[in-house]
Amino acid sequence: MGRRMKICLSAALLVWGPYYYLFSISTIQLQLIMETNDNNFKKASSYCTREEIKQGRWTEVTLPEAHYIPPEGYRKGVHAGSVCQDFSPTAFNTYEWMPHNSSSNHFGSLLNRFGFGRCIFDPWNPNDFCALGWKSIAIVGDSLSWEHYSSLVMSLGLHSDPNDQFVSRRLKKNIITMACNSTLKLIYRRSDQLEYVPHVIREEQPQMLILNKGSHPVNDEIYKAGWQETINTLEEYEQNLTESGLPSLFLFRTTVPGHPQCEIYTAPVNNITQMEAVIANKSSYKANMLKFRWWEFKAQNVIMENLLTASRLRNYHILDAYDINIRRPDHHRPPDCLHNCFPSKTEVYHQLMLHFLKVSANSSLHS
Repeated sequence: MGRRMKICLSAALLVWGPYYYLFSISTIQLQLIMETNDNNFKKASSYCTREEIKQGRWTEVTLPEAHYIPPEGYRKGVHAGSVCQDFSPTAFNTYEWMPHNSSSNHFGSLLNRFGFGRCIFDPWNPNDFCALGWKSIAIVGDSLSWEHYSSLVMSLGLHSDPNDQFVSRRLKKNIITMACNSTLKLIYRRSDQLEYVPHVIREEQPQMLILNKGSHPVNDEIYKAGWQETINTLEEYEQNLTESGLPSLFLFRTTVPGHPQCEIYTAPVNNITQMEAVIANKSSYKANMLKFRWWEFKAQNVIMENLLTASRLRNYHILDAYDINIRRPDHHRPPDCLHNCFPSKTEVYHQLMLHFLKVSANSSLHS
C-alpha cells in the first residue's frame, strides 16, 4: 500500500472517525479488506504486547451512549443504599484504558492500522468478537468472575439476571447464555476456589476457559496447591482437545484487590505505586475489611503466573486485571469497595480478551 493510498485513507478516517459508533462495521472485516489489497499492510503496526498493555493509563472519554444500560438490580449495588451512576440519554462519561505507545480509542485504533501508531489495542467490538467463530466460552470463578461474565453478556446486547450467580452457587449448576446469533455458548460457574472446573469441562467441553480466584483468601500453600490441581486438569484437557483436532485457549485473569475508603475517589489514580501503598496501609481499613487481606493479592498473582510458566500448557494468556484496575479506586459499589459498577472498568476485560483472541489468530504479530 503506497504513500498516496495511506494519505487518502487517513483523510477519509478524519471525516469518518467521529461517527465510528454509528456504524456496526467489524474491524476484522476492515482488516480483511486491507489485507486483500496489501499483504504487507500489517507490517506497518503491531498489536500491543502484554507489557505495553500493563504500562498503560486510564483516559477520560465521552461516548455518545453507554455500552449498555444494566438492569436495576446491578445499579442498586450489592448492599442496601449503595447506588451506581445514572445514565444520560445523550452522552456517557467514562474512562478507557490506553496502553503504553498506543492510541487506545476507537479513532486512534484505526489510525494505528495505517501505521500512525506504535501498537494496536482495538476497542471492544461485538462484531469482531463474534466473527472469530468461537463456539463455547466458560468463565469460572467467584463473584468477580460473575461481574466479568454478566458484563460480557450485556456488552453483547443480551440480558443478565444478577440473581443467576447465586443460583449457580446454590444449585451447583452452570448458567448458560447463547450469544452471537446463538452460535456461541457463554457459560458461567460459581466456583470460588475453582473446584468445579472439572465439572464444567465434563458437562460443557468449552473451547475456551477464563479462570480467576483469589478474592476469597486462603494461605499461600492452599492457594498454590489449588492452582496446581486446576492446571493439571487443564493440561490434560488441552491435550485431549489437540488430539481431537479442536481449538483451545485458556485465559487467566489476575485478581484485583478492593480499595479501602473507595467512597472518597471519583476518578482513576494512574499511579500504581500510590495505590499499592494505600492497599498495604492496614490503618486505612475498616475493622470488618481486614479479613479479606487485599494486600496479599499481588504476591498470590505472582504464584499463579509462576505455576503457569512452569506448566505444559501451550495456549494461554494472562489478563492483567490487577495492573489495570488497581488504578480504579472509583466506581466501586460501596460500602464493600470490592465489587464494581456497570458499565465501567469491567468492560476492559472483554477488550483484553478480544485483543488476545486476535493475537492468537494472527501469525504476523510481534511477541
